[in-house]
Amino acid sequence: MIISKTPLRISFAGGGTDLRSYYKNNRYGAVLSTSIDSYIYVTIKKQPPLFEEKYRLNYSETEMVDDLEKINNPIIRECLRLFDIDEQLYISTIADAPSSTGLGSSSTFCVGLLNALYKFTGENVSAGRLAEEAAHIECDILKRPMGKQDHYAAAYGGINYIRFYDDETVTVRPLNMTSNNLKKLSNSIAMFWTGVTRPSESVLSEQDGNNKLNKDVLDKMKNQALSLSKILTEVDLSISDIGSILNQGWEFKKTLASNISNRSIDNWYNTALSSGAVGGKISGAGGGGFLTFVVEPTKIEKLSLELEKLGLKKYNFGLDSGGAMVTEIL
Repeated sequence: MIISKTPLRISFAGGGTDLRSYYKNNRYGAVLSTSIDSYIYVTIKKQPPLFEEKYRLNYSETEMVDDLEKINNPIIRECLRLFDIDEQLYISTIADAPSSTGLGSSSTFCVGLLNALYKFTGENVSAGRLAEEAAHIECDILKRPMGKQDHYAAAYGGINYIRFYDDETVTVRPLNMTSNNLKKLSNSIAMFWTGVTRPSESVLSEQDGNNKLNKDVLDKMKNQALSLSKILTEVDLSISDIGSILNQGWEFKKTLASNISNRSIDNWYNTALSSGAVGGKISGAGGGGFLTFVVEPTKIEKLSLELEKLGLKKYNFGLDSGGAMVTEIL
C-alpha cells in the first residue's frame, strides 16, 4: 500500500500569466505562491484476486471497472495510461479541503496520484518531473483551459517564485526567507471559506480567450510576482507592502474576465478592508472558493467577527515546505 501526501496552495501574485496563451507570446509568465498544510492523500494498493473488477476507485464517486477506457475520472484514467501495471488496483483519495475552491485541488490530486503510482512501480522521480507530467496531462491531454502553476506548487512545496518560459521550460526559485519573516507572514494571513464552489474552467475559458486583449494588465501582474518576491526577502518584512500588492493585483484580476468577482465577493472584500485587512484576493480563478487576506495579527479577530457575520468561515492553516511526498509504504 502506497499513501502519498500532496499540499494545496495559495497563489499571491502573477496568476493568469502561467496560461500558455500568455507566456508563449510574452517570453515568460511568473507567479509567486506558497503551499499550505492542507493536503490531498492518495492511497494505492494491490487488490486481492477475490475482487472481480480490475480497478476499484474511491473519490467523490465510486467506480468499479475492468477497462481503463471506461474509467470516468479523467485524471485517474490518463495517469494510469502512463504506467504498465497489470495488477488489480484499489485507488482512493481524501482531502483536507473541498474541490473546486481555488486551492489547486485537481492539479494537487494529479501530482499526488503520479507520485503514488511511481512509488508503486518502484521508481523515484523528481518534483520537476511530477509537475511537468501532471501539467501535460491536464493542459495537453485533457486540454483544460488552465495554467501550470498549481502543479509546480504542489510538487515542490514552500514559497516559490516560478517562471514559465515560451519554450515550455520552468524555473522554480524558493524564497530565502528568515524564520522570523516566515512566522510573521504566516501569522498575517487569514483565509475565509465563502461556501461557494465552482469549476475553474468556467472562469479560465473566458480569461484565456481574453489574454491578448489583457496583455498590459497581465504584464503588470507578472511584474508584481517579482516585486513581491523581493519584499518577502527583505530584512524588515512589511505587511502593508504585501497587502498593497495583493490589493492592486485583485483590482487587476477582476478586469480579466466577467465572472471573477460578483456583488457578494465585492461586499466581503470591502468589509474586510474596512475591518483591518490591507489587501487580499479570491483563490484560484475566482467566482468563489476562499478569500485570502493580509492583515496585522492584532486585527485578525475583528476581521473574523465581521466576516463571520456575513456567513464566511475562517479556515485555519499553516505554510507547508515539504511538497509532494509519500508518507507510508506498507
